[in-house]
Amino acid sequence: MEILRLAKASEFYNIATKDLTPILQTKLIPHIKKLSASNRTSYYIPTLFVDYAKKVLNFSSISTAKGTLEDFKNKNGTKIITVSNLKGGVGKTSVASNLAYTLSVLNKRVLLVDMDSQANTSRYLANKYFTGNSIKNIFDTLMRKEKIDKEFVKQYISTLEFENSSLDLLPSELALGRVVEFSRAVFTMPHKKLNDILKHVKDDYDFIIIDTPPSTGLSLHMAIYASDMMSIVTDAEDFSVNGLKELSSEIEEIEEETDRSISVDSIFINKVKNSKIHEVYIEAIAKLAVEQNIENVYTIADSTRVKEAQNLHIPMLEYKRELDKNLVMSTSIMEYAVEKALQG
Repeated sequence: MEILRLAKASEFYNIATKDLTPILQTKLIPHIKKLSASNRTSYYIPTLFVDYAKKVLNFSSISTAKGTLEDFKNKNGTKIITVSNLKGGVGKTSVASNLAYTLSVLNKRVLLVDMDSQANTSRYLANKYFTGNSIKNIFDTLMRKEKIDKEFVKQYISTLEFENSSLDLLPSELALGRVVEFSRAVFTMPHKKLNDILKHVKDDYDFIIIDTPPSTGLSLHMAIYASDMMSIVTDAEDFSVNGLKELSSEIEEIEEETDRSISVDSIFINKVKNSKIHEVYIEAIAKLAVEQNIENVYTIADSTRVKEAQNLHIPMLEYKRELDKNLVMSTSIMEYAVEKALQG
């Protein structure tokens, strides 16, 4: 995937910059813009994004680009993706957050749901705590056997604005885990309760991305039951390969309990280093993916930029330092986001 700046994109696609700029400003071609200290906007256009826009808008070249942002809405309804692993520290929060953000850059309406009581996803992008104002409040209301509706759920959803796009967040807080587990004593089918919450706002979004705790339990069961597909995040280590097998067993158990078929759609192997041992573990994970009919396997190189962006509470594609390299670092997530967006 090549990263084009405005002048190069104009030359690459044989269109004057004065004609290309308005198309970018209206977001008909998804892109990343960066405002310099002199207030001059630089445009970064991954060729992957141009190809995506061409397919969505059905135009043969940039010069014939026509359409509206409405054209990017999912034609096949909302897709819900749960991001999971039973092991912590593999970068699950980073992948879930950046996947949600990248889909929003592709002009999709996105809701990011934090089902992890550690609330790392909530703090990563919002840079705040949501104590007393999170999805926990909705579960509290359900356990009091009170009815909820769309407006009730929406009051706990925050819109996060970034330089290149915006997305919605349904945040978590520390007390969520306790409340979710207590719901076992209240409901006959507690695994359905997250699905009951999301159905009120589902139609407002093209994608809902759910981040889950790094452990088994009811929060994970709820998220999987509510989802159309799963994405697993791991790293290239021996215990991570074994963890994938444990998660597969957990999924089979949930399928038996809920009578629901669950599709694992992708695996992200994170923090990959250029080493022989990582090659061995990547091969083992790829073999496991083939055995379980998981078609999408991606690798993400180990980099301090990922942690730096997280510490600054911004998505990777918004991180200004060496933006060209950050775009390349995000290639795997961009490829997966484009694939899912085109299926919508």
